[in-house]
Amino acid sequence: MTVMVKKVGGSVAVVIPKAVAAEMELAEGTPLDISTSGGTIVMRRQRSRRPRRPIAKIVAQIKPASYGRRNRELSDNGPLGKELW
Repeated sequence: MTVMVKKVGGSVAVVIPKAVAAEMELAEGTPLDISTSGGTIVMRRQRSRRPRRPIAKIVAQIKPASYGRRNRELSDNGPLGKELW
């Protein structure tokens, strides 16, 4: 597949064809690493260094006992500091 290099401002750009973008699951804003190797341009999808975790797993790791102070601060026992009630 042949594509053309276009001038965009002070840089040049290559438009990735829709079929290639779909196959590689690329969307606007997808970060890519670009490098050269032996006269070839190489683009690779940037992988996050830390895999994303589902919010359910993050919430499951919360220990309510570690939030005892916050529970006291939110109770109706009156001010604990310089709050105005």
